[in-house]
Amino acid sequence: MLQLLKKYCLPITLATVLFGSSSGLSAQGYFQYSTGIYEPEILIEAGINLGIMNGVTDIQGNPRVYQGPFAGVTLLKTNFSTGLYAIASYRNVFGVRLEANMGRIEGYDSLLTNATAPSAIGRYERNLNFRSPIREVMLMGELHLPQLFRSYDKTPYRLSPYIMAGISWFTFNPRAYTANGWVDLHPLRLEGQGFAEYPNRKQYRLNSFAYPVGIGFRYDVSPKLTMRFEINKRTAFTDYIDDVHQGDWVDPNLFANYLSASQAALARQLYNRSTIHTPPRDTRPRGNPNENDAYWTAVIKFGLNLNRSGYNSGIFGGQNKRDMRKRLRCPNL
Repeated sequence: MLQLLKKYCLPITLATVLFGSSSGLSAQGYFQYSTGIYEPEILIEAGINLGIMNGVTDIQGNPRVYQGPFAGVTLLKTNFSTGLYAIASYRNVFGVRLEANMGRIEGYDSLLTNATAPSAIGRYERNLNFRSPIREVMLMGELHLPQLFRSYDKTPYRLSPYIMAGISWFTFNPRAYTANGWVDLHPLRLEGQGFAEYPNRKQYRLNSFAYPVGIGFRYDVSPKLTMRFEINKRTAFTDYIDDVHQGDWVDPNLFANYLSASQAALARQLYNRSTIHTPPRDTRPRGNPNENDAYWTAVIKFGLNLNRSGYNSGIFGGQNKRDMRKRLRCPNL
């Protein structure tokens, strides 16, 4: 029996290959280019990303930019970010990705000396600060417009710009810096969350959804190795990443009614840290309740195309014929 299997293994294998080459375009979605690369209709890519993360919140901001897409964006206090991703791309045109990232955003009003942008004027005197870790999971779609108009009998473009959008879920935890180190702000309810005197102010959650929108460029270093550069902004469904939302200031005498003695003392210290004592400390709104927080990343991605194979399919495009031989080799029985 084993001898018969070995005898007919090669004919069966060749027949399978011939049948696959004739029906694969419709059934399996494979394309064969003159370079000897087998391109799947649905290409799977997975990898890592490294870059920077920054926030656009009620604290700090850009001291000069008045309006436009970069109003409120500043490179001061930019932090490192990293993550993992996987993408399924249909004919290199439409892609669906799942991505997990981590980083940190922070802001300091003390950096806004001589601010001229309307949104930043007075923040230096307000003197608030925060930092918060960000942990997120994103589900996004991407569209490669140049590939959309490419003839499918030609190799995909090595450089491909694209746009992307989707939904993300993230966690955060705002903290403020004091003489005794970093302090969690959520338990202190600095804007009267949950106080009977402020019935419309509910305690916020330390997680939220956001909608990311961005642009990117993909470059195929080889059939297996891909590099990407992306800029992606997430607009959150919350305005509490920095623990600042309300435009007015809470009555500090109320903290003692809802917090422990130690917490109340800390809340009275942190709810308003203005450098101006006379005239009264609340010389400007605490926050802007009409605009939610946001954060953005600029990253470089390194990915592997997991199911693109064939001649010249080594990671750096080397002469790798092993994949082709494996397709015709009989198993050892």
